Amino acid sequence: MPEFVSPDTDPMDELRRWLTEATAEGVSNPAAMVLATVSPDGSPSARALMAGTRDQDSITFFTHYASPKGRDLAANPDAEGVFLWTPLERQVRVRGTITKTSVEVSDAYWASRPKNTQLAIHVGEQSSMVSDHDALVDTKAEIEARIGDDDVPRPDTYGGYRLTPRSYEFWQGRPSDRLHLRAI
Repeated sequence: MPEFVSPDTDPMDELRRWLTEATAEGVSNPAAMVLATVSPDGSPSARALMAGTRDQDSITFFTHYASPKGRDLAANPDAEGVFLWTPLERQVRVRGTITKTSVEVSDAYWASRPKNTQLAIHVGEQSSMVSDHDALVDTKAEIEARIGDDDVPRPDTYGGYRLTPRSYEFWQGRPSDRLHLRAI
């Protein structure tokens, strides 16, 4: 079994260690995090997204500000993220407050993305119903033709968020005796 949490280690460093171990073990999408938010009417909402630990003290992710998660976070910035690595019998819960990243951070991330991804982000409104997939493909092709070899501009409606943790919970399953390890 992999080493459990060291009590002397900063929790964000421990999360990075677990992410590194999940990657080394070949876990599919180790940076996938389920983000739970609460809508303005009090309804819970959860979705998976790709997260990063680029900053020393926070977890970052990038999305459309007008998406359901963006609207939820505008109304209530408290949220929880969950990383689950089933093959390793591990989970980390991170609860905290979410704020937007700076324009510079959003621009730098945008510039690091492949052009094909940037074009796809321009095509539609996230989480909206798509009745005609071919229309999406055509719209993407039109945008690509219009932009040509130029850089794809980052939409003002797309950027980063930063989850600043207030609490962590590290969980290590023990299938042999069901006496799971938990560090809070």
